[in-house]
Amino acid sequence: MSASKEKIRTYCKDRYINPARTRGDSHVTVRSSEVINAFGLEESSELVYEALWSVEFELENNLFRVSNNCQKNSRISNLVFKVLPEQMET
Repeated sequence: MSASKEKIRTYCKDRYINPARTRGDSHVTVRSSEVINAFGLEESSELVYEALWSVEFELENNLFRVSNNCQKNSRISNLVFKVLPEQMET
């Protein structure tokens, strides 16, 4: 599977965000190593970090960045988001 920021965001939304929201979880953790493995990326998680630690990802999924224990070039990192209520369309 080829990787791009958009594909990584979509994958994480389907794999992590939507299931967490369905379960009613208040927070969701994305492990960069799992995303790196899913896309067959090299050791660096810079692309994953840039795709997920972005305002676009937060806004698209109604999330709030809580914490991370990662650096752009680290393979092992956890990105934690608070799951906000879905916005109602008017």
